[in-house]
Amino acid sequence: MKKKLIILAGIMAIMILVVFATAYYNNRNYKRVSNNEEKSISVVASFYPTYVLAINLTDGISDIEVDGLTDFSGGCLHDYQLTANDMRLLSNADVFIINGGGMEEYLANVIDSYPHLKIINLSEGITMLESQVHHGGDNPHVWLDPHLYMLQIENAREGLVNYIQERVNVNKDNTNNESDYNKEVIEQLNSNADAYLEEVAALADDMNIMLDRVEDLVQNKNISNKVVVFHDSFAYLSNKAGLEVAYTIEIDEDTPLSAGEVAEVVDVIRQENILYLFTEEQYDDTISDRIMDETEAQVYVIDSAVTGDGTKDSYLKAMRRNIETLKKAFVE
Repeated sequence: MKKKLIILAGIMAIMILVVFATAYYNNRNYKRVSNNEEKSISVVASFYPTYVLAINLTDGISDIEVDGLTDFSGGCLHDYQLTANDMRLLSNADVFIINGGGMEEYLANVIDSYPHLKIINLSEGITMLESQVHHGGDNPHVWLDPHLYMLQIENAREGLVNYIQERVNVNKDNTNNESDYNKEVIEQLNSNADAYLEEVAALADDMNIMLDRVEDLVQNKNISNKVVVFHDSFAYLSNKAGLEVAYTIEIDEDTPLSAGEVAEVVDVIRQENILYLFTEEQYDDTISDRIMDETEAQVYVIDSAVTGDGTKDSYLKAMRRNIETLKKAFVE
């Protein structure tokens, strides 16, 4: 009888150990899952240029997920209206990266709806040109100047690093492993930012060489300094090249230019003897072709880097195409 009681007690002891071991394992596993959830950061970028910048800085960091708010073919955000899907995406986001300068006209609505959402304004501290379309307002297309784009990269780096550090401070019970993890993420962010800045700096040098050549031609009066542009995104390049934008054609997809407006543009080109008309890929060729047919102006296509295939080097490729376009227009 005594032997049976000893065996029974042993069985009960083993069962208790199994229960406690299972509970410990489940609790440990729960904490691991929770910690992973805390580590994961959801970043939403407002449109294509901010998306490309974000994926360059977060490349190789598996626990930072970047989504674009708009379609890669959406172009600039002028008059963009948030959809229900956009709001759902933002509701689950930790960080919202915007271009700033009035590009995201809906921003106040986002802040009101999601007051705890971290906003990183890439144009913070950047002096903008005045918009020729929205008089008195800023021209937000600063990324088309590679030097200003480098400032945007720095703003993104600072904003993301600060956000990670803020998360660490809020979560006071961080383990050493989590601290090491956050340190590794910040190191990778800084490494990515430095590498991207190096690539953009090389691009900026090449762009400056081209713009300096154009400016020299303008100053020596070898070429006309007046241009007509579709959209005011070209202003950041034309300004550095010493070119004067004599007329900015802003085309609204819903209300295309009337015959009278086209005639007005043609009159300006003829009166000012303008030889250069710069349009963008997202605009219909019909109007630019008509203007070219009625004047001596030649049409050149500038890539404003607002659409693409979602690859990391799409900005660099777009800007190098612009260097070639400037070369074709003014040098060759």
